[in-house]
Amino acid sequence: MANPRIEEVDDVSDPEEVDLEEAFDFARPGQNTLAPASDPSQSRLDPDVMQQMLASQSGANPQMNEKERLQRERQATESAKQYQCLYPVYFDASRSREEGRRVKMEDAVDCPLAREIVEALQYIGDSQNIPFRVVFEPHKSHPKDWANPGRIRVLVKKDGKAVDRKVKNKHHLYKLVADYLKAHPTNENSPMKMQMRGLPPQKEKIPPPAVPRGFKISSILPLHSPALSGGGVSDNMMQDMMKELQNAGGGQGMPSLPAGLSNMMGGGGAGGGAGGGGAVQKKDKKKR
Repeated sequence: MANPRIEEVDDVSDPEEVDLEEAFDFARPGQNTLAPASDPSQSRLDPDVMQQMLASQSGANPQMNEKERLQRERQATESAKQYQCLYPVYFDASRSREEGRRVKMEDAVDCPLAREIVEALQYIGDSQNIPFRVVFEPHKSHPKDWANPGRIRVLVKKDGKAVDRKVKNKHHLYKLVADYLKAHPTNENSPMKMQMRGLPPQKEKIPPPAVPRGFKISSILPLHSPALSGGGVSDNMMQDMMKELQNAGGGQGMPSLPAGLSNMMGGGGAGGGAGGGGAVQKKDKKKR
């Protein structure tokens, strides 16, 4: 019987990038909170473009209405379909190759964030005079890393040829980004750099997420992560639903909840009908 052997696979053996469909967009919140991607027509990712991008993410552009914003996002996404994708999981030291990592282990980092990858591209473009074309999609997620949303599209090759000879291919770009991430490690203040539209301003540090057994989730996540309370997934969805119903009805004259839903809520504050009916049934059984 042959002995099993663990071997580090070289970057060149990675499969080709595939464009993920909307079905893999696990972290997408409501339509009104979807932020636009940057305009791929920008020839450089300079500081002014970065600020414009982040302003659009936070909804700080009052001149652009919802229809114009969505149209701009669709145009940017359509134009960037041939761009190469970068996800935080590609650089995650806690992941194996099978779990999504694409760089060598010595190039991987702890808790990579999409926002930090954007900064890496800005630095690489400025320091090496590379006119990157970039689209940042903060709500897109890799299917193997649903808790850490953020996708960056970069034009590395066009018609099979490198756009800039300073970046030979996507694996070379991975290495350049990894070097920047290693020199600028993520810390607990990193998520504060990007305040997302539809989320309240975060003034205090967010505690690490509770990680279910068998899951791999970074201890530092973006503010809009569905793994964080308030980032799209509630700690107790049913209790929150109940509070909303109570607030809507003012606690009086509220329609009775179905018995099953009332029982799931522990019978607390459910509008008198359902809870009372359950008590009468129990008394009837005792009499029989």
